[in-house]
Amino acid sequence: MDNLEKIARFEEAINKAADDEIGALLADTKRNAREAVKCADEAYLEECYHTVSSETKNIKRKFAHEISQRKFEAAKEVFAHRSMRVEEFFDRLEEEISDFSKTPEYEKRLIALTEETEKESAFNQNTVIYVKPEDEEKLKKHFPNVKICADKKIKLGGVLVFFPERSVFADKTFDSAFAEQKAEFVNNKIMQL
Repeated sequence: MDNLEKIARFEEAINKAADDEIGALLADTKRNAREAVKCADEAYLEECYHTVSSETKNIKRKFAHEISQRKFEAAKEVFAHRSMRVEEFFDRLEEEISDFSKTPEYEKRLIALTEETEKESAFNQNTVIYVKPEDEEKLKKHFPNVKICADKKIKLGGVLVFFPERSVFADKTFDSAFAEQKAEFVNNKIMQL
């Protein structure tokens, strides 16, 4: 049973309780009204009507507030659960990327990313390629004429190429792609309740 069903049942129970209380108040008022009519006391009848009306409004207001609060709490629980599941999903995904970075296919992808970047903008003796520490030697043997530097901020892999003459970075790291995808997923999916 999910929270929305619980809230619906709770709301139904509250409405029934409110209706029962209102019914009891109306029955009480009708009895009092009959007595008032017998006594021809119109002022008493009007006072009873205002009392019932006021009590009815108070009861409905009280139950509406309670229902609203319960719905809000349920929505918070759903959001917290979704947030936890998203974090678990991205933690597993990060582990998979980390495992992939230890395979021969990763080295091929690393070289391909670097070659793609070079096609977009030719490397020269000033170009600097930043990689995670484990990838430094892998790239040095394929790109001996370019400065390759380890960057401890790169955890998942890929390349960050710096072209100093233009002060431009070409970010092809898995870290930034992962962060972008996670942010997009969170912004587009998790916030929708």
